[in-house]
Amino acid sequence: MSGDLAAFRERAARFLAGRLERRAPREDAAWGEGDDRISLFEEIDPEAERRTLDAARRWQRDLFDAGFGWIDGPAELGGAGLTAEHEAAFRGLLAGFESPDLRPLTVGLDIVAPAVLAHGDDELKRRVLPGLHRGELMACQLFSEPEAGSDLAAVRTAARRDGDAWVLNGHKVWTSGGHLADIGLALARTDPEASKHAGLTMFLVDMRDPGVRVEPIRQMTGGASFNEVFIGGARVPDRDRVGGPGEGWRVALTTLLGERSSLGGEGGGPLPAGFVPRLRQLVAVLPEADDPLVRRDAERALMSVDAMRLTAERYGEQERGGAGGGLNGVEGSVAKLLLVRALADTERLLTGLLGRGLVADDGSWGRFCWSEFVLGIPAFSIAGGTDDVQRNIVAERGLRLPKGAS
Repeated sequence: MSGDLAAFRERAARFLAGRLERRAPREDAAWGEGDDRISLFEEIDPEAERRTLDAARRWQRDLFDAGFGWIDGPAELGGAGLTAEHEAAFRGLLAGFESPDLRPLTVGLDIVAPAVLAHGDDELKRRVLPGLHRGELMACQLFSEPEAGSDLAAVRTAARRDGDAWVLNGHKVWTSGGHLADIGLALARTDPEASKHAGLTMFLVDMRDPGVRVEPIRQMTGGASFNEVFIGGARVPDRDRVGGPGEGWRVALTTLLGERSSLGGEGGGPLPAGFVPRLRQLVAVLPEADDPLVRRDAERALMSVDAMRLTAERYGEQERGGAGGGLNGVEGSVAKLLLVRALADTERLLTGLLGRGLVADDGSWGRFCWSEFVLGIPAFSIAGGTDDVQRNIVAERGLRLPKGAS
């Protein structure tokens, strides 16, 4: 370990120890004690949701002000100017502490900010990126539409130039956190005469604009963390354009790579903390697990989770070593597909192990609680691009196979 990295680790360890409690090993948690809830989506009431966001903003501000909020970001934009290796070292230390939940800021930090950094002009970067990384701005992603989900380039939301601004009209769906966001990264069609990939432009939309209306979408998990967004006459200053006119698809690819990487990233992506220990406990304590078929499914599920985790770690090492850029391009699609497979194998295990206990709550600790988890699984075959889209990316860009007939 270099002296610089060792000194950084010491400083980070002091910072974390002075602000957070040490995390007790999840494996030591006794079966049958405490809250047994486990889910893929945080479904909480609006008041608790607001408290969670406020706590995330405060913690991200503290991290940023101490030099840990954007460790590998450019110093001229408020980052620490260090390396991805420093970032990984800090994340490793943070895993040992109980820290506020930063998931409300994930879209802004992992998806929107990289797009602005890669494609925004200098003025936009200076105006937006420090706010995103300090938790002052929460962002959402305005991509999918009722008739443009997997075929994202078919978006119909239109942007018309009006002096030094653009007027947007359209309809977006599946917008995570749109009801809380300050800004939204919106893909819109600016040239209806151009080919569908060439006629797109990306904008940062003020989610408080009178022309923006956000409506919740109720999910089968019972929550409403996704939204429909209706855009009617929203005005976006040209200075809030990300990339040049007609370059929206290139910007969109950057955001999609970030989205897929975050879904299948190091640390298990969206899998809840303590997921693997809880799953192992379930198999260990329930008599149904003596069934050879259940044992087979348990081994398959745990191996799938390990495959996802180890692959993401390998991509992370490539990124920190400068070999291949880490989780991007085909790698992001592979990581996302491994997550979907791990979830499918887990669902097979849970349905075989728990049976009707997944749909009928008999009051037993650690059984019916998995229902919410299972109901959230289908979303990941769609989020970040459907499974078929990801397989096509791997086949065409990774394996160089010919495209199928259109």
